[in-house]
Amino acid sequence: MKKIILSALLIAVFASCKKLNDVLPESNISEPGNTITVPTAEEGKLLASIKVTPAIQDDAGAQIVKASVNDKTLTLAYSQRVHVLADKERYESAWHVYFNEDFKNTQLDGLDFRMKMGWGETVFNWKPNDMDQIEKTMTDTVIGGVKVLNIRFERTYNFFKEYNTPEEATAKMEAVVGKKEKLRLLTRYEPDTDSTRFFVSTVDLQYTK
Repeated sequence: MKKIILSALLIAVFASCKKLNDVLPESNISEPGNTITVPTAEEGKLLASIKVTPAIQDDAGAQIVKASVNDKTLTLAYSQRVHVLADKERYESAWHVYFNEDFKNTQLDGLDFRMKMGWGETVFNWKPNDMDQIEKTMTDTVIGGVKVLNIRFERTYNFFKEYNTPEEATAKMEAVVGKKEKLRLLTRYEPDTDSTRFFVSTVDLQYTK
């Protein structure tokens, strides 16, 4: 009799389990930590590019050159704003990261200038081309699931030229105000197996007073 009762209980338990399995839906919860971000084609191209050279971004807008005259001296103050993306590993392993401007074909070409350094000293006709010597902010940003360096800095070139008379200086100022020109910016990792390889970006210069 006990065997009959035990068998009946087992049959009832198995039947209940089967009904429960029929009612409950399959879980669609994925295991944690398995999410992979796949870069888009554009992101992949950028990530590959910054392994070769840093990439100057063109999101800073027009660069302002403010003209003013004091007696016989014309001053053209160029306020530079730069945004660069760099591969973190390549940046940290480089001896330094080169950055420079090409002022050819602009009103600023050949003029003397002064620049105030991040440490407070004002220098004449010299500026650092090594990003390690430029006061800047560096943060991590994520592109296509990959951490890259987000670098920003601002600095001001105070170009100047002394004319024979205040009238000459004023006439030159009036001639340049309103002009728009193109300025080339260049950057690269050092050392590089290709000594001619640079990332080149063109920004707009706008002269005002």
